[in-house]
Amino acid sequence: MKILDKIFHKDITLEYRPRLYLSEGLTEKDLRRLKRSIAGGKGSCAVILLSENADDMLDIVTPFQLKLPVWKDKKPVVAGIAGKKDEAAELVTTIIQDCLDIRGDLNVKEYICSL
Repeated sequence: MKILDKIFHKDITLEYRPRLYLSEGLTEKDLRRLKRSIAGGKGSCAVILLSENADDMLDIVTPFQLKLPVWKDKKPVVAGIAGKKDEAAELVTTIIQDCLDIRGDLNVKEYICSL
């Protein structure tokens, strides 16, 4: 088990935006359970993050992927949660469409941070 502890870190620290996008079927009541599950690197949901890469808007990851070394010492910003990974693309489409409708542009990161 010690070798796994060297590969995967235990502490997942995330910053949740005040207004999260949730896929259909998820409610505010589900958030507490989902956040606890995500923090433990467990669950079948998909987490939509603001991308740290300047050329990308959003990243879609599973809670387990957040345990990988690439996320160590980082505090990703959560923009949304999809109940299942296959629902994430639809949720990203909704986020982008809302940004376009409200702002008239595709500056998704700025849009999410303004919510």
